[in-house]
Amino acid sequence: MANAGVGGAGPGWRAAYALAVALLWLCPLLLHTQSAGTTAQSAGAKAQTVRTTAQPTRTTQAGSVCGKPVVTGKIFGGKNAPDQRWPWQASLLYHGKHICGAALIDAFWVISAAHCFQKSHEPSDYKILLGYHKLQHPTEHSLQMTVYRVIVHDDFNKCHIMGSDIALLQLHRPVNFTSHVLPACLPEPNATLPLYTSCWITGWGMITEEGEQDRVDEESKAEEEGGAVATMRP
Repeated sequence: MANAGVGGAGPGWRAAYALAVALLWLCPLLLHTQSAGTTAQSAGAKAQTVRTTAQPTRTTQAGSVCGKPVVTGKIFGGKNAPDQRWPWQASLLYHGKHICGAALIDAFWVISAAHCFQKSHEPSDYKILLGYHKLQHPTEHSLQMTVYRVIVHDDFNKCHIMGSDIALLQLHRPVNFTSHVLPACLPEPNATLPLYTSCWITGWGMITEEGEQDRVDEESKAEEEGGAVATMRP
């Protein structure tokens, strides 16, 4: 979920601006993760998760384990992604049905797109799946997490269509990081996207124009080109 573009104030200015705005919005919220998470645990004593026999590493700071999948290597052209290659990939369920992709960014927090919440902002309407490769086939590594709070960016769709298309979900309980469930890394607040930056698009999206949905996690590599504006959503 990102915007990338060129023009205006120079190469990549839209991407840099969008990234800066998103990080300015995210960082203050994440600073309160620990205290908010404690409250969420108390309030969500009945939160349900899929039982797992995966050995957790330890509930530690996301920054020390983020962005380090066990499986590496490159696959191009929208092919099936190897299991464990994207351990932060999440599925957002609405009333039990997959509607959007998402990404784990902290033990308590998941990020997704604001447009995925236009039907409802009620946390109980949503669940998060983690550690899945095939959506219809959970394994001992798979988790189903309940949502404590949904935070949609206040400026979503106000300044321009699909602008500020970002949302955060706070989980009832913290995620235990394992080889199959790890957080993605967040860039530094002053980070910029250089021209021709390669981006990976992952998830269980549509693979045909007729709307056939793939139930196996897929990946594709996209490269930002000069003069183009690319929009990637879950």
